Amino acid sequence: MRALWKEREAWFWAIGLANLVLGTSSVLVPLMLSDVLRESVGALGLLASSVSLAGVLGSLVWGRLSDASHRRKPFVVASYLVVGACLAGISLASSYVQLLLLNTVLNFFWVANSSVTVLLVIENREQVDWERMIGRLNQFGAIGWFSGLALGTVAMAIGLPTLGSNLAIRILFAVIAAGGIAAGVLAARRIPRTRPVFVQREFLGMILAVGNFLVERARFAPFHLYHRLQPRRVLRALTRPGGFEPGTKRFLAATLLAFLGLGLFGIPLPLLLVQQFEFSASVVFFLFMIQHAAIAVAYPLAARRIKRRGNRRIQAAALGVRLALFLSAAVYLMFRGGAPHPAILVVAFLIYGVTWSFFQLSGVALTTRLARPENKGLALGLYNALAGVGWIIAGVGSGYLTEWAGYAVSFGAAVVFLLLSLAMLRTVPAVGSESEQEKAPTPRPAPASAHPQRAKAVPAR
Repeated sequence: MRALWKEREAWFWAIGLANLVLGTSSVLVPLMLSDVLRESVGALGLLASSVSLAGVLGSLVWGRLSDASHRRKPFVVASYLVVGACLAGISLASSYVQLLLLNTVLNFFWVANSSVTVLLVIENREQVDWERMIGRLNQFGAIGWFSGLALGTVAMAIGLPTLGSNLAIRILFAVIAAGGIAAGVLAARRIPRTRPVFVQREFLGMILAVGNFLVERARFAPFHLYHRLQPRRVLRALTRPGGFEPGTKRFLAATLLAFLGLGLFGIPLPLLLVQQFEFSASVVFFLFMIQHAAIAVAYPLAARRIKRRGNRRIQAAALGVRLALFLSAAVYLMFRGGAPHPAILVVAFLIYGVTWSFFQLSGVALTTRLARPENKGLALGLYNALAGVGWIIAGVGSGYLTEWAGYAVSFGAAVVFLLLSLAMLRTVPAVGSESEQEKAPTPRPAPASAHPQRAKAVPAR
């Protein structure tokens, strides 16, 4: 924490405040949908798909505009101000259509800042400092997101008994709307002018290139896409010699299947807690705060583990644990249906968070190691694009399945897609430390001594 405080930039506080606002809204939007507008899980699925699509389109648009204009600061400031304005509108929304439109616009403009904030950190700075400063930026964002969930937990615990769910949720939206506008003002005052360096990016995104702090959430995904998406180049890489290796293609297919499965579980999860388990809004916030804390704690552990054990094994293990978690949830809902013991849910959300860190980091590492050097950026961009596509499809699919067949069926479908992803992952070649371990010759046992009485005993280890 001392290093984080010492190496901070003044405008990092704007990043932290903006992430606090988005962290709160990530859970507050489903609660608004359920407790205020009285909509079903099908409406949540459509909302998740629409805002995911807006995030994808926004990533393609804002990055190009930023490079073309050779400006960074205006995009961050405008992003935060529009987010604040949209949240203020949501606090007054009286229909699902209004919520859908405002949240879609919010996410379209939110990615305007995520496309350029990392460039503000690394432009006009020595390359040796990039990774450290991006890490500091990510830490501020993570602390902000966690603080937003903590704010929601406390605000709902205090507001619900005295104000009721309708008024408490609307007031909290108004509060974080003010926070979004304050973040915009702070960004306008504190972000320095930089000389643009990266103005011809082709899938260049330093966040993922050096390891980013992605947050899994049902509101929209992914956090950052590579904006210069060239369909012809992607098609050539997929179909022609010199493009992606077969192992890379299989891994990208496994990625799409995995995100389909993750979305089928994660998107309807908030409404399961509220509508079927009948938990209060403060409890829902608390559970997602537990998940995010687990992500933050597990992140450095996952990075070290990947270096030591390799990428494919970690990816498979993370998916395997999640598969078991999703299967347990599906079976429980099929035969019981009522709310489980709170301690069980806390453990489940801890596992849910820890496995995200291992899955996300190993996926990015696998993508870069499987691709040829000239295709690494393209592979990373396609990886993130497929994650977005998977989430968009899962939003519609989870809404339909849950609406007509129940949560257990949607979770069961998630299990099927994770099984397919794991099966595809088994065909992906080992890389990095895994490859070295598999290629290493099996040590031969030492020949038996001709004189048994002289043979030394090997101590057990």
